[in-house]
Amino acid sequence: MRIFVAKRLCVSVEGIDFLNPNRLQDGRECGARLELRIAEEDTLPGSIYASRGLAITRGVCRFDLLESAPGASDRMHWHPVMPNGEGRKRLYDDELSTDPLWWLGRRLRDAVDLLKEGGVEDPDRFAEDAKVLAGMADDIVADAATTLDRFRREPWPPVEARDERGMALTG
Repeated sequence: MRIFVAKRLCVSVEGIDFLNPNRLQDGRECGARLELRIAEEDTLPGSIYASRGLAITRGVCRFDLLESAPGASDRMHWHPVMPNGEGRKRLYDDELSTDPLWWLGRRLRDAVDLLKEGGVEDPDRFAEDAKVLAGMADDIVADAATTLDRFRREPWPPVEARDERGMALTG
């Protein structure tokens, strides 16, 4: 997982290989998962030489650029609301499936709106942070593209073990 930090907002990017243990009939989903998160500096005392601590919350919203086969673009969706970091209902958008990287970049450039949709209290307090994040959007999208491209290579490698959530375990 890579994390892009823009003051008090950050975006995590990770590759996922998912097989839902509750819906095996859906098959394997692979691709890039991005989550908008909130970061908070710790307030512990320390000298000017002490490192700053940073706590990163669970995702406020999630973008899943997933496919059932390399290049299929058929499982791309997002979760605008994630209580306690839990993605609820998947929302599909034709533009997301048609051009996921453009769609992602557009959404990342309006983080205050994402925070509003996600139910974050007083999202306007993050307006300056959202401007910094908007300036990082191209780098985040490029990272997501690289991650997605890795999964678009055929064939997908076999997975020997998965955790209880259905995520591939890597060595």
